[in-house]
Amino acid sequence: MTSHERSGSSVTDNQLVLAVAGSGKTQRLVDLCVEADPSERILVLTYTAANQDELRRRLANAAGEHHRIEVSGWFSFLIANFVRPYLPFVFPDRKLEGFDFHSPPQQYSKNDSWSRYFNHDSQARRAHLAQLAHRVNEAAAGAPMRRLALVYDRILIDEAQDLCGWDLEILELLLKSPTPLYMVGDVRQAILATNPREKKNKKFMYMGIWQWFRQKEAKRKLQIQQERTTHRYRAEIASFADSLFDTSHGFEPTETPNTRTTAHDGIYLVRSEHVAAYIRSYQPLFLRDSVNSGKQFSKFAPINIGVSKGLEREHVLVYPTGGVQQLLQTGTPLTPSASASLYVAATRAKQSLAFILDEPGDCVYKHWIP
Repeated sequence: MTSHERSGSSVTDNQLVLAVAGSGKTQRLVDLCVEADPSERILVLTYTAANQDELRRRLANAAGEHHRIEVSGWFSFLIANFVRPYLPFVFPDRKLEGFDFHSPPQQYSKNDSWSRYFNHDSQARRAHLAQLAHRVNEAAAGAPMRRLALVYDRILIDEAQDLCGWDLEILELLLKSPTPLYMVGDVRQAILATNPREKKNKKFMYMGIWQWFRQKEAKRKLQIQQERTTHRYRAEIASFADSLFDTSHGFEPTETPNTRTTAHDGIYLVRSEHVAAYIRSYQPLFLRDSVNSGKQFSKFAPINIGVSKGLEREHVLVYPTGGVQQLLQTGTPLTPSASASLYVAATRAKQSLAFILDEPGDCVYKHWIP
């Protein structure tokens, strides 16, 4: 049934799949597109360029005969469907000339001023693009949303946890639309944000978006399903990753069929003096929090946790922040943002996870011995 045949949206039309790392979130969207009627017009949205490329590649391989599937970045979606065609409703006789990704928020520009939303070259500022799109929709009496319902039969969003600020106001409009909305994501991996300096909906940024989703579910605007099975990491790693989050979040415990045994499985500590030997032995994915972390190990070419999303390796070695050291040594809980970052790092591993830590304190994990 297409959106044209429906009188309105119900709770079963809008869905969010909260899926653990390694469960195949993106593949779910690909499978939906493969199973769809070839005549169905589907829009697939995601934030990062890397994820857009991955979606296009997978869809070309799996659903190449479906010619009505469109993949778009979130910002491109806002420009193409809101700002460019309907800008005259807010700024008559003005023209959009491009996209400004780098401008900072215009704190001293009024909400109705051109300079808040556009730079001197008439390029739309990323920092306020979603706010502008929302204003345009209001000024055009909802015409952009009505047009979307005519153009697409279904809208899919990958990595939905990356949305924040005014983007959530656009997401609210999509939830009210007669076009079914299907989202996948994992708020436990909420380390990226479409607009990290936006003040609007600040409490729902990063892991806070879970509360936003749950509020929409309580109002019957959204149905949430938890996918708890990972196809990647062993049970020890799953238990550690689950333990990073308080039970008040309501996350279901992770299940894994990975019972494979290798020469090096489980969770370990590695003393600084043994790092070189450990890397020689297992060639782990070496992760750190930022370029300023673990500079003494730079020669081993560690990568930042933030760019490791989507990767998986047999073995992972982490240079821990001070907070992670305290977690391991004393059990002191991490902040939500630190928990999300460590969750991403830990769940890159299939067989083993190790932390560089000289003094174990009360840690239950044992040191690796060369």
